[in-house]
Amino acid sequence: MENQTRRTRKTEQSERPVEPLPGPASDSPPTVLALIERVVLDPHADVEKLDRMMAMYERLKAKEAELAFNGAKGRILKKLAGIKIVKNRPVLSDIDNGKQRGTVAPFKYAPLEEIDKHLRPLLAEEQMDLSYSDEPCEGGILVRGRLKHLPSGHYEDSFMPAPPDTTGGKSNVQAVGSTNSFLRRYVACNIFNIVVVGDDDDGNGGTIDEAQAKTILELIKKAKVGPKFLKYMRAESLEDAGSLEAAVATIAARDYRKAVSTLEEQIAKAEAGHAHLS
Repeated sequence: MENQTRRTRKTEQSERPVEPLPGPASDSPPTVLALIERVVLDPHADVEKLDRMMAMYERLKAKEAELAFNGAKGRILKKLAGIKIVKNRPVLSDIDNGKQRGTVAPFKYAPLEEIDKHLRPLLAEEQMDLSYSDEPCEGGILVRGRLKHLPSGHYEDSFMPAPPDTTGGKSNVQAVGSTNSFLRRYVACNIFNIVVVGDDDDGNGGTIDEAQAKTILELIKKAKVGPKFLKYMRAESLEDAGSLEAAVATIAARDYRKAVSTLEEQIAKAEAGHAHLS
C-alpha cells in the first residue's frame, strides 16, 4: 500500500506543469537602471562593474532617443510627401545691356515663410523643433539647422555655407541677411528632403532654382564659356533673356547635372592646358 502511495505521488509530480525558468533580463533602459540601483545598494559592489553598467545604460538611452527621433521624423516625411510647396516669389534682377534696360524676374522661389507654413504644424505634432544658428566662415556665412526631438533630446545638424549675396546693389548688412534667409530655406529642404516645385512647369520639372543658378553662374565664370554653352543647354540667348543671370535661369531642372558636368569638364581642360604650357 505504501509503495502504491509513493508511485501515485510520483505520477502526480510528473504530471504537474513545469514552470518556465525565468528568462534573461531585458536590456531596456528601465531594467538596466533597476540593476544599477541594486548594485549601488550592495556594500560589496564592484566599482568597475558599476561603471560598465552605467555606460550600457547611457548607450541604451541614446539608442532609444535616436529611435524616437527617427520615428517622429519619418511620420513628418510621410505627411510632407503629400504637400505641394510652390515657388511663388519672383527674384528681381536689373538689366542694362545697351539694348534693354529695366528689371526682370528670371525665376521664382519659395520663401522661408512658405516652407515654414507647412512644416511648423507637423513639427509641433511630433514635438520636434527646427532651429537655426549662423557663424562666419571662409568666404561667407555658414548656417546650421538643428532638428531636435524634444521628449528624447536627440538631435541632428545640417550645415550649408554660401558667400554673401551682393546682387542687386545690396549693402553689406542686406547681403548677409539675404544669404542667411537663403541658407535657412535650403537647410530646411535638405533636412526633410523637400522638393519645391514651379507653379507653371506643367509637370515637366520646371527650370533650375536659385541655388542651382548661382552654382552654374560661378562655374561659367571659371570655365569662361560663351553663348554656345547656353545654346547647348537649350536655354534662352543673352539677347532674348536680357542678362546672363536670366538666361541661365531658363535651363531645365532635369539638365542641371548635365550643365555642371559640362562646365567642370571645360574647367579641367583649361587647367590641364595651362599646366602643360607652364
